[in-house]
Amino acid sequence: MEGETGTGKEVIAQSIHNSSPRALGPFVAVNCAAFPESLLESELFGYAPASFTGADKKGKRGLFEWAHGGTIFLDEISEMNPVAQGRLLRVIQEKQIRRIGDHKVIPIDVRIIAATNKNLQSLIFKKHFREDLYYRINVLTLQLPPLRHRREDIPYLIKDFIYFYSKEFGKPCINLKEDILQYLSTYHWPGNVRELKNFIERLMVISKKIDIELCEVKNKFFAIDTSLSFPTSNPSIEEDNQELEMGNTRGMTEKQQIIKALEANRGSINFTAKDLGISRTTLWRRMKKYNLH
Repeated sequence: MEGETGTGKEVIAQSIHNSSPRALGPFVAVNCAAFPESLLESELFGYAPASFTGADKKGKRGLFEWAHGGTIFLDEISEMNPVAQGRLLRVIQEKQIRRIGDHKVIPIDVRIIAATNKNLQSLIFKKHFREDLYYRINVLTLQLPPLRHRREDIPYLIKDFIYFYSKEFGKPCINLKEDILQYLSTYHWPGNVRELKNFIERLMVISKKIDIELCEVKNKFFAIDTSLSFPTSNPSIEEDNQELEMGNTRGMTEKQQIIKALEANRGSINFTAKDLGISRTTLWRRMKKYNLH
């Protein structure tokens, strides 16, 4: 799965697991960026008793063993070091693991779902990610669009989060009128669904009444400077006037910048648009304009 931070990759992975024949098995989520390089392998694959200084005398089961019969979700797989990438490739190929410091081979039956907020093809080009591993995990790719590209979902997500926190906090559901929903739908939500969910949680915690006014949302709940996150004009006109933001392009025409970005990102529209600092829609328009297909 590819998508910006906060787009709900783990939620989608959990939903895939829950809707599959593996639903009764374990779902194990791992953030590969959360572990130092020296610990990631032992966490994923486990280790034998006293296999290294500081190791548990009884040894330790790895997360792949815990996920046997179910699903393991490898978030931020782009942050995995080359050695761990090599071991993961072997696990995928042979469907078995070997704990660190052990000679015993343990068969496993695990579905692997990987996620990243980076362009793996670009990392392959820069020799930061193994090409053979990429082809092993790239069986099916899901691209999760940022919230600003699916604004029609925002009112529904807001209502769902209000209901969720109403049950969690034992409080009545707050009422957000249409003008508030429209106002929140114009915000760019750089933190995506995670930011929206945290916003509704804060709203539920702080609010002392059911009916919320637009002025309260503006003055109390958006305490940070949102001048760059709310459009000041018609979004479609604004998109047409977007300028490319890619660095090191002095003397290059717009068409050349787009070609360079497409080549660097192996043709990925999502990541090319991100590198250029424009929306996917704008990139498609510019590509059509210059006959880049």
